[in-house]
Amino acid sequence: MPALIVLTRSETGLKFLKEEGDERVKDWIVKIIPNLYPAFTVNDTIKMDEDMKEARGHHEVMIDTPQHDADPWKMTVDQIYFSLLTVRERLKELESYQYVRFAGFGKNHGPNSGGSLRHPHTHVFATPITPEIIEIEAKRLRKDECLLCDWVKEVSGSRGIISTENFMAICPWASREPYEILIAPKDHLKRFIDLDDQRLLELSSILSTIYKALNLVLDNPSFNLILHTASKDVDDFHWHFELIPRILMPMVVDIGIGIYVNTVYPEKAAEDLRAAIEKL
Repeated sequence: MPALIVLTRSETGLKFLKEEGDERVKDWIVKIIPNLYPAFTVNDTIKMDEDMKEARGHHEVMIDTPQHDADPWKMTVDQIYFSLLTVRERLKELESYQYVRFAGFGKNHGPNSGGSLRHPHTHVFATPITPEIIEIEAKRLRKDECLLCDWVKEVSGSRGIISTENFMAICPWASREPYEILIAPKDHLKRFIDLDDQRLLELSSILSTIYKALNLVLDNPSFNLILHTASKDVDDFHWHFELIPRILMPMVVDIGIGIYVNTVYPEKAAEDLRAAIEKL
């Protein structure tokens, strides 16, 4: 199927293209295509009750690289950067549509993540509503009382993993899963799509390091990487990634009452990850 956006190289550098009809870009770096089984569609014709909303939106798949067996820790910083560059461009376009309230992306890796494809890929989605989790987080991520801004001050402590000029990676105090990681800008930035190219490259380097450290500590774990960013209806936010390894099977207390049983202290997880990074 034709790609919605393709990143390729020209004589003048990187450029974005769109495939039409049967024509295909041969030397592509990253591409985004429609999802064969979308959760949201542009032309939703299902009749809904008055108290329900149509699932009108977009659900797409980004093919992160042409290389079929490129596990996240095998990808170069440039490969990760190219994928972030492409998804940023696509999210900007999706947010321009009037019916879209939220645009984001999430990555599945491994059999326990919900992923059904071996080839490295990322789900890109745009919804007609603000997700409930974004509304909830927005109440604690306002600039004057932002939890993540407080955590920036703690990144050099026992739960910190990586600290660069513009970003931090830390194991959350109340991690839901062993070795859960939160990655966020140090500045109070509302939206991922506002990152410039230089910071996007810096972020790519952090993700590359995190992926490699996770592989050393957990030996090719399944995980989800999820972007939390402001919707059009949220006026203040601190965007971030949540990286959740899928090591433990869900338990009845997790599913039934929302109490997560984590067998690894975040301080221990951060210590293990820091030690792995020193070996890279």
